[in-house]
Amino acid sequence: MMRKYLKGLMLAIVALVVFGPLMAQPQQTIKIGVVTGLEIANGRDTLRGAELAVEEINAAGGVMGRKIELVIGDIKTEGDGELARRVYQDVAAKVDAVVGFFRSEAVLGILPDIPRMKKPLLITGATSLATDRIPTDYANYKYVFRPMLNTFSLVGDSLRFAGDYLYGLVERGILPNRKVFLVGEDLTSANTYMALLGPRLGELGFEVVNAKRLAVGTRDLTPLMTELKGSGASIVFTFFSDPGLAALFTRAWAETKTKVAVFGINVLLQDDVSVRELKGAGTGYVIADFSADAPVTPKTKAYFSAFQKKYGVRPIYTAGITYDSIYILAEAIKKAGGKTDADSLVQALESFDKYDNAYIGAGGPYSFYPVAGFNPREKIKLSTTAGDLEFDNCLPAGITTLCFKNPHDVRWGFTKLQGKLTAFDGLRAVWTQIGPLGADGSFDRVLLYPGEFSDKPDDPFSLYQLPPHMRP
Repeated sequence: MMRKYLKGLMLAIVALVVFGPLMAQPQQTIKIGVVTGLEIANGRDTLRGAELAVEEINAAGGVMGRKIELVIGDIKTEGDGELARRVYQDVAAKVDAVVGFFRSEAVLGILPDIPRMKKPLLITGATSLATDRIPTDYANYKYVFRPMLNTFSLVGDSLRFAGDYLYGLVERGILPNRKVFLVGEDLTSANTYMALLGPRLGELGFEVVNAKRLAVGTRDLTPLMTELKGSGASIVFTFFSDPGLAALFTRAWAETKTKVAVFGINVLLQDDVSVRELKGAGTGYVIADFSADAPVTPKTKAYFSAFQKKYGVRPIYTAGITYDSIYILAEAIKKAGGKTDADSLVQALESFDKYDNAYIGAGGPYSFYPVAGFNPREKIKLSTTAGDLEFDNCLPAGITTLCFKNPHDVRWGFTKLQGKLTAFDGLRAVWTQIGPLGADGSFDRVLLYPGEFSDKPDDPFSLYQLPPHMRP
């Protein structure tokens, strides 16, 4: 009797040793790192987007029964590559995957550590670097994915906007000419954006009269405004991620009553608090954004409502991209059968490789360009009202070569769809105009383009309002 008891006890112990970890695994916490600069609104909303997604996922039962826990790394303003590297090393060592980074300078700082840490990294703000290494060094950089548009596809989105919308404003006599002045910060993404945008605007019939790069820390833009006034341009295209330069340019443009219409990238103006602090200086500025309270997907309005209820303000683009990225990681873990090792997650993330396999998030459909079939000489073709463009998939741009269809970068929306959950087959920017600031601090953001998302899809040009100092 005792012998049978001991035999049964031994079998129970063996079963616990062998199968215990597998039985306990569903209860293990999934840890996701958020590495971002919390001293800037971009980083603040990166964290908020991650927190909201985790709160929702955990409240719904987690991922295959497992809760998600965030491990946060603060890299201040993301201007210090060495700080970014130290914080990334510390966080990546503790987690299953990492999300974050809105400045390419910070991404540049961590490049040597990506092969060593071997953790899936979803870059949710920065548009340049890291994924550009995948075509030539896949084994070391396969861990990196970019759910945010890369710089080249952001240029493509700007060209489509210019060729469709700005061209239409000139044709209707709302803007007097197609002369363009480019202004951007002297940072990696801005420099590559301007280098690629300018020549192709010329192919669409626009005349680029000048291009200025402003050093971070610049204090006086009076000379620039004088140049703008004398340039004959009616259009300025900007690229500002640095909040200091973004605010300085916006104030100078309004206070000097410089009669040019301003369009482009200005991350500061995505933030409601910053717009109010500018006291109406941003009125009339049109920005490219990835956060619009519009029917982009069936999830967009619910996300906006949840974010505003939790934080009291509208989200900026890093919040939405990060929010969706947490959900993408959750779906990848499910695809991997609950596994969270790097190779399993990379394989699962790579399976989001076309529209039919995309994750439909609040910001649009997320699928990544595959490694297989990558062709640097593939011709990229864009059709606009102003004319058609064709260029090579990969072009030199400053410190790197940028590829429109770069492996592991999110797919841009080339094609309009009918009868689908989304209007386009990939991610698209939304172009919104800042409305006048009321006495109570309220203002509107009018969605102009793509017209499919606007309040007047049949005549989106009628929604545009000239800036106050350009009106008759």
